[in-house]
Amino acid sequence: MKLATKTQRLLAALADGLLVGIPYVIGTNDLVPAPVQLLGVIASLALLVTQLVLVSKHGQTLGKRFLGIKIVMKDTLENGGFVVNVLKRGLLNGLLSLIPGYFLVDSLFIFREDRRCIHDLIAGTCVIEAEPAVVQ
Repeated sequence: MKLATKTQRLLAALADGLLVGIPYVIGTNDLVPAPVQLLGVIASLALLVTQLVLVSKHGQTLGKRFLGIKIVMKDTLENGGFVVNVLKRGLLNGLLSLIPGYFLVDSLFIFREDRRCIHDLIAGTCVIEAEPAVVQ
């Protein structure tokens, strides 16, 4: 098992944010025509659902898949599924991010030797290198 690098994790998070964020911005921008806004909202929702399914089934979002990393349970190195990857790592961490300063502290934990952020510690996960997606 080889831990994902800080750079891999950052780039995957940025890629995931842009993938869902760009259509969302288009869908909520009053400067674009209504049909384009509707397509933006639909695309954003479709990508969000796709990300949730992928992270539940494979421990990988599109960004993680592209960068060749995945989320696994620290003790078993197996996928944690919906409860661990979506509810604990995603939803619970999102709620905790409402606490001022939490996001920064969580992010800074990446500099620990085991590269596990607070959301990894809560969920019992780590992010490791995996086979990168093959683009054909």
